[in-house]
Amino acid sequence: MKIKEQAKYVDREWGAMDARLVAFLENGDQEDLHKFRVQIKKLRAMLSLFGHASKENTLLKYFKPVRKIFREAGDIRNAHVNLELSHRYQLKNEQFELGQQQIITEGGEAFRSKGQAFLKAIKTARKQLIKQLKKIDDSRIAAYYKTQLEQIAANLTVSVFNEEMHTNRKLIKILVYNHKLAETALTGSLQFNIDYLDKLQEAIGKWHDNLLAEQLFSTPELNDKAIVGKIKRLNAKVKRGITTLAEDFLTKATTVEPALNI
Repeated sequence: MKIKEQAKYVDREWGAMDARLVAFLENGDQEDLHKFRVQIKKLRAMLSLFGHASKENTLLKYFKPVRKIFREAGDIRNAHVNLELSHRYQLKNEQFELGQQQIITEGGEAFRSKGQAFLKAIKTARKQLIKQLKKIDDSRIAAYYKTQLEQIAANLTVSVFNEEMHTNRKLIKILVYNHKLAETALTGSLQFNIDYLDKLQEAIGKWHDNLLAEQLFSTPELNDKAIVGKIKRLNAKVKRGITTLAEDFLTKATTVEPALNI
């Protein structure tokens, strides 16, 4: 993959990230903040692939200013998610809801007050990153995918439902996010069942979201045993589904059924 082609992919995702940040700075819409953070995850996944495949280990270093903004947005996003959970499970705790709303309001105002500084830092980071890109042979991209899939397969044979399982999801998402740009390199070299992998990472994501909700409602501040019990029952079913999906991972991940000609 030529440097110009890599830069094209970076610029496309970077532009989408920038647009979401500008939108949030203008209107404070939580969906824009969420999608801004999603774009950062996609860019980090892309840079991880480029860095490993080209042996250019400095790419993520230049992405640190953007990751810092990601973390600053995290507290606001977490408070918004907590409010959504309280509504979904019909939590009756006015003090908690007021506290989360205060984090959203005050945190959002503080974040937006730094908007111009954030945009400047992001622009500088992009310029520095583009200069570090190096040509990557397709064979190295295919080798990266093969190695990562084998690593995930090994992880899943021993992983339990804790942070290790969440790490597996992050590794899968790197491959899923980058599938379009890696597709040419993989053709004829490695089959990649993106539908299966996306289904598995979504299931793990659902389990992790439920786990975080369980932890939230178990805190001394809330301590709602009825809600916690409900979440545990829901998550038991999700975990069984993940276990079934993860069986024979490597075969499923590298087998794509031919399309039917109708």
